[in-house]
Amino acid sequence: MRKDSFEDDGRTVADMSGLEAHPMLRPGRKANRTPEPPNDRPWEQDTPWTFKEKLWAVLGVLKATLLIAAVYLAGLGVLLALLFLLWK
Repeated sequence: MRKDSFEDDGRTVADMSGLEAHPMLRPGRKANRTPEPPNDRPWEQDTPWTFKEKLWAVLGVLKATLLIAAVYLAGLGVLLALLFLLWK
């Protein structure tokens, strides 16, 4: 059996420098956490939305909801059609 010597080429596969130690001996104890950066929620804006922006946001949400509901209804219709054909 031949063993090759290990040579580190310096590449980083995954950067683990920002991780903290997990309290393994005391699972109920929380690890010291650093506070979240202030700009971690870009959807919370400092300036209030105008009426037009709110309207377009609500219409976008409504469009997405109706699209998902239509897909579910179409699937239900296909399932019912197949069941009626099988049990006819």
